[in-house]
Amino acid sequence: MKLGGKQRTLHFSMNFWAALTDDLNIRLDELGSIFENGVSLNAVRSIVYCGLLAYDQEEGNEIEYNKFKVGSWLEDLDADGLNKIILAMGESRILGNDLNMGIERNPDSEGK
Repeated sequence: MKLGGKQRTLHFSMNFWAALTDDLNIRLDELGSIFENGVSLNAVRSIVYCGLLAYDQEEGNEIEYNKFKVGSWLEDLDADGLNKIILAMGESRILGNDLNMGIERNPDSEGK
């Protein structure tokens, strides 16, 4: 995706999840709490920043930004771009498990 005037990659890896939980000061089991009542601007900025940071650190790229710079880049991102980021993150895995930790998202009422 184009951010800060150049093509950049966000990587939703284990390094991303570690950075995101640290940046938001939450535990791994509290991840759902950041999405319960809609995503805050702070969470959006952290998701993008940590995704960029994970990729660039894994690849040994120079880090010429901080989360505040990323926040200013997000002003140019439209709703479709943001939606694509959230969808990609939602398709990632944590510790080899889907984000829903293997629990059916919409179980049928007969199975309860």
